[in-house]
Amino acid sequence: MPNWVVHDKWAKKAGIDKFIAYYVNQNIDYGTSWAFSNNDDSRNYNHSESVAIQQLRFFHQKDLEHEKDTQNSYIKACYLHHLLDYFRETRVNIKDIDLVFENFLIEKIGPEIVNNKGIKISFLSDIQQIFDLLKKNKDDLLSDLRGEYLTKLDKKNRI
Repeated sequence: MPNWVVHDKWAKKAGIDKFIAYYVNQNIDYGTSWAFSNNDDSRNYNHSESVAIQQLRFFHQKDLEHEKDTQNSYIKACYLHHLLDYFRETRVNIKDIDLVFENFLIEKIGPEIVNNKGIKISFLSDIQQIFDLLKKNKDDLLSDLRGEYLTKLDKKNRI
C-alpha cells in the first residue's frame, strides 16, 4: 500500500478529518518552510530548532486557530505521520511496539514544545491516543507496513 494511503487510513481510524490529515501530510512530505516564511507570525519560530519542533509549533498554532476542533487534530496528524514513517525507518523490532514508541519519542520527535512565551506545552495525551490506537490494531498496522502483497504471501505460506 502506498505510504499516503496508509497515512490516510490511520488518520481516519484516529478520527482526524481527511482534509487536515492531507494538509499535514503534504506539509511534512514536501516541506513547511513556505509556511514559516509566509506566516505573519514567522518571527516566533526559532529557525535553529529542529524541523520537527518547528512543525509542532506550526501545527499547534493551526489547532489554536480552529476553535471548533478541540481534538488537536493537526498535532495528532503530525505525530501519526512521523510515527508511521518511523515504523518504516527504525531498526528496532517493530513487533515490540512499546519499544518502538519509546524510541520514537527519544529519536524522532519529543512530546512537548515551549511556546514563544516560554510556556511548556505537552502533547503526551495526544500521543498516547495515537499509541493506543496503533497498539489496539497492531496486526493491521504490521500488515500495512509490510504491504498487501507480502502479507498475503505470508498467510498463503502458513497454510
